[in-house]
Amino acid sequence: MEDQARGTWGLMMSCQHANPTGLYKQTRAEGHVTGTRAEAREALHRHVLAFDPARPAMPVRRVIYEDGEGYLVIIQGRTQTYQYEFKLCRVVLDSQPNAAPPAAPPAYTPPPPAAPPTAG
Repeated sequence: MEDQARGTWGLMMSCQHANPTGLYKQTRAEGHVTGTRAEAREALHRHVLAFDPARPAMPVRRVIYEDGEGYLVIIQGRTQTYQYEFKLCRVVLDSQPNAAPPAAPPAYTPPPPAAPPTAG
């Protein structure tokens, strides 16, 4: 799809959950962006960098992969590894067009660099 295509884009996130009956996949819109596909893709990228899920509670390692048109975020916890998939979807139909969509995600602000260790 052309990067200059305009529209309203859903920033979609999917994750797998385990329950007593097995695994299921949940997908939801994390936000919406109106503009070009390139603008929406940049918003998705910022959202993925700032994404801070509740689980795992004590992350050990985080790896972000770019996968064609989306991202795969693997977060390793102490006892379990979580997988989150992000992709861009253009809104084609909304049965409640006057309903307020979720807001666009906040802009990513990288943390300040850590101070070098002091000799002691």
